[in-house]
Amino acid sequence: MTPAAPSRSPSPSPGPSPSPKPVALNPLTGLGPAPKTPVVVVKVDNGGLARPYHRGLGRAAVVYQELVESGETRFAAVYADESRGEVGPVRSVRESDIELLRQFGKVPVAFSGGNTGVKETFAKAVQAGYLLDASYDTVPQDYRLAERRRDARNFYTSTAALIASRPGVPPHDIGLRFAPLPPGTGTPATTARAVYSDFVTVTLRFDKASGRWSVAQNKRVMPGVAPANVIVQKVPVRMSRYVDVLGNRTPYTVTVGTGPATVLRDGVAVQATWRRPNAAAGTSYVDASGKDVPLKPGPTWVLLLPQGRSLTVS
Repeated sequence: MTPAAPSRSPSPSPGPSPSPKPVALNPLTGLGPAPKTPVVVVKVDNGGLARPYHRGLGRAAVVYQELVESGETRFAAVYADESRGEVGPVRSVRESDIELLRQFGKVPVAFSGGNTGVKETFAKAVQAGYLLDASYDTVPQDYRLAERRRDARNFYTSTAALIASRPGVPPHDIGLRFAPLPPGTGTPATTARAVYSDFVTVTLRFDKASGRWSVAQNKRVMPGVAPANVIVQKVPVRMSRYVDVLGNRTPYTVTVGTGPATVLRDGVAVQATWRRPNAAAGTSYVDASGKDVPLKPGPTWVLLLPQGRSLTVS
């Protein structure tokens, strides 16, 4: 009689492979990995004589363009990287920057000069713990004095130097949402024209090959600048109590409240509403149903366009 073969225990089924840990994304760009370096804000001149000297704006995660005196505009460039390249030309801060930038938390703000009253108001915001002073007056070693133009002296700085002198907080959620655009959302748009004043017009053109937008100031295309998104945010602008060195009243750009906005991405324009309940809160951009309008991962430019000024999209 042939002996029975010994029975074998069934081999255990392999367990499910552990899911890969999701990569944390930069809340300011929707790209990964999330930076561990603090956020830095630099005020950059956009006067006609300054434009040939622009440096570093293309590396910013978010750039705000705001109205200043005499119909001119200025940038508040927000960085969240370890880049050592120069940024500038650096110019003065405005009172409304305090309200605008508080949504980023206690971050260093780089600027050069300004109205005495505005600097005193900014100092009070620093004392209250809202922002950090990274101005030329405070950390002059972090700036390089460069060319003297007909209207001003160029100053440059770097995010690496400012982080070392005035380390602030890393980037956090300020209301931007990044995701694919649902099919059928918005209307086709490859060009846009935002008129800030009789002296400044911003022209945007979509490049299908790169999926980015070119930005031109008074028909001068900004080299190295190619945001994935442009948000045209219509905002109230009132005159502040301060004036510039020539006696021109300083505009105050209001960024708390609500109003219309147009989101440009992927050759499409999406109509939205911007909402910001208070200065400490971020800014959301929602559609007619109250859902967030998704942005394309990458840098974003926000044109803080005064109410009543024209925006044409085609």
